[in-house]
Amino acid sequence: MSHSWRSEGQKRTVIWYYKPPDEVVQYLQDMQDAIRYTLQVAYLMATRDSGGRIHSPIALRRELGDWFYSRYDYARHHINPVCRTAVAMLKSYRKNHHELRIPEVKKLAMRFDAELFKLADGNIRVTLQPNNYTWIPINTMNKRYEEYSRGRPSELLITDRKVCLTFVVGKGTKPLGSKIIASDLNFNTVDSTKASLGSAPKLEAVKTESIKHIAQIQNDFSRRRRQVQLHIKNAQKRAKKLKETRGRQRNRIKDALHKLSTEQVKKNPDGTFIFEDLKGIRKNGKSKNKKLRTYLNRWPYRMYQSMVEYKSRNRTLFVSPGGTSSRCPVCGGKLKHPTWAMSRCNTCGVDYDRDRLASLAILCRALRLCGQPFAVSADASWQHMRDEYLHTPIKPNGGRADWTKNAVNAPNLNVYMKIHI
Repeated sequence: MSHSWRSEGQKRTVIWYYKPPDEVVQYLQDMQDAIRYTLQVAYLMATRDSGGRIHSPIALRRELGDWFYSRYDYARHHINPVCRTAVAMLKSYRKNHHELRIPEVKKLAMRFDAELFKLADGNIRVTLQPNNYTWIPINTMNKRYEEYSRGRPSELLITDRKVCLTFVVGKGTKPLGSKIIASDLNFNTVDSTKASLGSAPKLEAVKTESIKHIAQIQNDFSRRRRQVQLHIKNAQKRAKKLKETRGRQRNRIKDALHKLSTEQVKKNPDGTFIFEDLKGIRKNGKSKNKKLRTYLNRWPYRMYQSMVEYKSRNRTLFVSPGGTSSRCPVCGGKLKHPTWAMSRCNTCGVDYDRDRLASLAILCRALRLCGQPFAVSADASWQHMRDEYLHTPIKPNGGRADWTKNAVNAPNLNVYMKIHI
């Protein structure tokens, strides 16, 4: 049996604040106690397993069914979200702390499957006990409610302060766009290569968007937190100030990324965005450079990717990041990096801009995923656009030398670059 919360459609959530009835508060407290006990049972089951495997919610439900049904008079379906929540918390704790322990349950919050609630007459009818319902008013004034409510209700999350109602909209997977925008995300820039799909893929544009202001926000707030830690001796006041600065930093970064992602999606309404699958990059990064590790931990790459994926009407694809900066996408030769910003290919005899060339490599991988591979060196548009990928050296005064137009027209490009670099 397929569960409604495992849908391939696009999920959209409406959130509003409310004052919970007494029976809802009591229910949340009971489920908080149930989750705490379930965590203990799940932990014991995992430690008894020789491999430390966390058991599935179904196995946990078999273990706890009799205890739950005898202790609580709520509908039997409520044990399902309790077990899922406990398993998810254990897995999350082990992933973040690299050890298996019982996490603390602090919040009053509970999820309801679609079988436990129903929308009727501007209210949510929640089934607590069999044939005993609680009604929660819906905030229909939410600006997204009319649009999202056309979809199917999928899940309900209630806390002692908020209601989160999720709908499944759309008929499934988003379509593939007529153009592809491959983006290489870096600490200070987002470099993108755009190509059109058709009988033969064709390169169209290369662009670099600066995101230095995001790194500047992070550095500024980092300095503020250091000052707070050094000069505020009162522990409670210091904790309050640190929490305020973290919230302001998060809000400013979200605002900047929302503006950038909205701009990119509006400029490319018919485009499919391609990103590198960077999952686990922070955990796998073993650099001894402390500054690099700091920037890597602050880097909000996934937030930007999720915003673009959410806002775009077309599908978003993710490709493997391995080798995008070590193999030349033009000829397949091995790249060297005399400086951080430069990729030198001895086979091509050209020094490329490292970040822009990486976006071209991401594009080539995406085209193979779409069933339209092509050789960049054989593409007619490559000769026209080659100067867009060349490395531009920095002048002593901080500006960039204007030599790319002359360079691409030089009879021997390799000799020209050796003279001028």
